[in-house]
Amino acid sequence: MKFFKLPLIVVSSLGVSLLASCSNAQQVNSPVNNPPVLVAKAAGAQVEPNTHTGTARITLKTAAPLKMGKNTLMLTVTDAKGKPLAAKNVTVQMVMTAKEMKAMGMDGMGAGTAKTQVKPGAKPGTFEVQTSLPYRGNWELNVSVKGSQPSSAVFNLAVK
Repeated sequence: MKFFKLPLIVVSSLGVSLLASCSNAQQVNSPVNNPPVLVAKAAGAQVEPNTHTGTARITLKTAAPLKMGKNTLMLTVTDAKGKPLAAKNVTVQMVMTAKEMKAMGMDGMGAGTAKTQVKPGAKPGTFEVQTSLPYRGNWELNVSVKGSQPSSAVFNLAVK
């Protein structure tokens, strides 16, 4: 009986440690093997892009956890040193991939898009994104910045 106590204690300790380390995770895997998707759990959650091109740095903050319906997101565009860029031509598109649509039982519909608008924010280098998401699931926010430092980024987001 003493022989089994030590391995049982070690295994129990590892299980508790693993559970504790996973409890604060903010990313979940998509059912269609896409890159990890951010689940915004609190207001002001900052999201880093899954893919990025160009020299400008593009970050995203959510005003609240994303949900079906209307959502507001804040984009920040800075140079490599972190100074705000007064980018004038910023475009955004919210897309649910065809793979994700198929995983949700909407096979044959192709990719889905959500109504999305972008307008300059109150401070230089900030932009407010308004979107209305018709479905729960995993979405991609595609951002393109044109100008002196053309750049693009893709943010993977989960909508509950």
